[in-house]
Amino acid sequence: MFNVTRSPFNLTKSNFNSPEVLLELQKIFYKKCYLCEDYVNNPDKEHFVAKSNDRTKEYDWNNLYHVCKRCNSIKKDVIDRKNLQILDCCDNSINVSAAIKCLCSSVYNDDYLVEPQFDDKVTVNTSMLLHHCYNADNANYGISREFLHEQIYKDFARFITYRMIVKDKDSLQSERNGAVEHLKNMSRDSYPFSIFWKWHILSDNLLKVYFPDLQQI
Repeated sequence: MFNVTRSPFNLTKSNFNSPEVLLELQKIFYKKCYLCEDYVNNPDKEHFVAKSNDRTKEYDWNNLYHVCKRCNSIKKDVIDRKNLQILDCCDNSINVSAAIKCLCSSVYNDDYLVEPQFDDKVTVNTSMLLHHCYNADNANYGISREFLHEQIYKDFARFITYRMIVKDKDSLQSERNGAVEHLKNMSRDSYPFSIFWKWHILSDNLLKVYFPDLQQI
């Protein structure tokens, strides 16, 4: 997950299905699913508080989120049907990247690590949801675990390449600087799966000295 700053929008029942609504969501969520952080070509408009749990929020702009079909289905199963609460990435008083630690596995088929950093129920619920989003293998979710892992693993390979350039004693300073800039780009909220790259940097004694700003996540 990543923090999002919402822009105002006049959402009504009559314009709910208009292209403008989706375009505005794509803009503020960087065209990413707010849960798994993959780029979404065919997104769902998701109610953060499910309509089934609170009908008054059906046409509330602040309750509408940009999500992929896989994560939308998983959230309905894991969170909405049990009426559980999760962290709100649009609440800027909460640093959602700091609340959940996410790391890739070095073994492709293994589960990715998703670990709450606080023990309150909302953070634990969110961690449970993200664990399912990244690791659940269910044909009913459309996009498979294998496909999602493949997307993340491609970026993980890039991450490792840039890290090795930073570490390699034979790298030119210009090459090392360029690799650090690439890693900075990967850790930005707009980049796919940014929570992984933030935590891989913070978990790496070599890299984290180059990213003092990330110490605050």
